[in-house]
Amino acid sequence: MLLSKDVNRRPTCIKIPDAVPSSHRHRQRPAPPALLAVLLTSLLASLFACGALTTCAAWAQTGAAADARRPAEVAQVLFGIISYVRWPVARPEVRVCMLGVPRYGAAIVDKPASSLGQRIRVKIPAAAAAAGECDVIYLGSLPEGERDQLLAQIIGKPILSVAEPGTSCSVGTMFCLRLSEMQIGFDVNLDAIARSGLRVHPNALQIARRKAAQP
Repeated sequence: MLLSKDVNRRPTCIKIPDAVPSSHRHRQRPAPPALLAVLLTSLLASLFACGALTTCAAWAQTGAAADARRPAEVAQVLFGIISYVRWPVARPEVRVCMLGVPRYGAAIVDKPASSLGQRIRVKIPAAAAAAGECDVIYLGSLPEGERDQLLAQIIGKPILSVAEPGTSCSVGTMFCLRLSEMQIGFDVNLDAIARSGLRVHPNALQIARRKAAQP
C-alpha cells in the first residue's frame, strides 16, 4: 500500500527566536590559576603514584625472592666455612648447635658425609650452657650479655663460632656473616681462631680478604 503525500498542505513553520544579543550571552570564564595549579599537582601526583606503585611492587617481588633464597645461601656459606676448618682431633661428625633465635636457620640441617666435607649433625640445645658439647655454634639473635657469657665459655676451646647475618658480632666470634645485595660475605677474627686451636685453610681467609676489599 502506497502512502500519498498531500502536496496542497502547507508546511508547519516553527518560529526560531532571535539570537540573544552578544551583550547578554553567558561568557565562560577561564579557570583561576590556583585551581589549575591544584589540578596539575593532582595529576602529577596520580602519575607519580602509579609509577611508584609499579616500582614498589617490583622491588617487593625482588626482595621477597631474595629473602626466600637467604636461608639456603647462609647454609651454603656456613657449610663452606666448616669444610675449611680442621679440629685438633678428627671428628667422625661435626656437631652444629644453633643458639639464640636464628633468622636464617631453616636450611641448616643434617648433611651426610661427602667428598666436599664431613657429616654434619645439627642440634638445638635447650640452654647455652650446652655449647661445650658442640663443635660449631651458630649464633642467632641473643641478648648482648648472654652472647658475651656464651663466648667466654668457649674461649680457648676448639669450637668454631659463627654469627648469623644481622646480629651483633662480638669480639670473641670467629666468623661474622654479613649480607650484601648480591651475596653473603664474612669477617674473620684471626685472634679468636688462634686461641681456639682450630686450623683454618688459607683459602677461607683469602675469600674473606677479597670480600672485605670490595667497596
